[in-house]
Amino acid sequence: MPPTFAFRAQEIIAQGRVPQEVFNELKQWCQSQKLPPLADEQLVLFLLSCYNDLEASQNTIHAHFKCKLSAPELFFNRDFGAEDIQKPMKVCQMSILPTRTAKNEAIILWRLQDTSYSKFNLENIVKLVFMVGEFVCYQDPPDGLIVLIDLKGLGLLHLTKLRVGPLRKFFYFVQEGYSCKIRQIHIFNTVYFIDKIMVILKPLMSKELYNMIKFHPTNIKMDEFFEHHLPKECMPADYEGSLPDQATLSLQTYNAFQGMKKFYRDEEEQVKAYKIMQ
Repeated sequence: MPPTFAFRAQEIIAQGRVPQEVFNELKQWCQSQKLPPLADEQLVLFLLSCYNDLEASQNTIHAHFKCKLSAPELFFNRDFGAEDIQKPMKVCQMSILPTRTAKNEAIILWRLQDTSYSKFNLENIVKLVFMVGEFVCYQDPPDGLIVLIDLKGLGLLHLTKLRVGPLRKFFYFVQEGYSCKIRQIHIFNTVYFIDKIMVILKPLMSKELYNMIKFHPTNIKMDEFFEHHLPKECMPADYEGSLPDQATLSLQTYNAFQGMKKFYRDEEEQVKAYKIMQ
């Protein structure tokens, strides 16, 4: 049984965001492939992420399942109460900001809460990031995603925790199999050793993704950021925005997806069914 979403595919089609004929073609194509049953909402998400390009959506669907099968440590056993989820929630503050852009882009903000490098487990953090990333699309699919990363508190010793294996799987999924298109990436409080970080990350990134990154210094003038990138109404109070502070928003986000256990379990069973059908 495919996972159940909090929105309906026909709502998105009725809004004119996905053409009915393209949706019908993709659904018919899925039935001709070695694929488990997909929810109509999943098809809508793939089409939105590929700007309603049929071939690109088809490629993304297969990439989506292949990515997840190749990384069960990141996509299976996604239980909110499990230790490998609870630990990164104490290390990181991740929030889905409650106000979207005028272009209906969702915004995710990530930063460290516990700066002790000994507690920084990259694999667990990536697993949590993917859970939040999929929750973005669960209730009301956006037309794109903006990623904000605050490096405050990141030290050189954290570099020893950056393992290429999980990073490669992370970027492969984000670029090939994720059902939401990333539009912007902003790095706040850029650290002096950012060049060392990018030496590790750049080979794993497409040119398109790399060129999205905007680096912002510690002494950033937020008025200029609001003017050129995101409006004040879309940012937390501790970034001079109009929303509540990041700690509050992160807690709200974590509390919101506590009830997602069945969704993640059904999604995992769907991925396992894909493996059997290949």
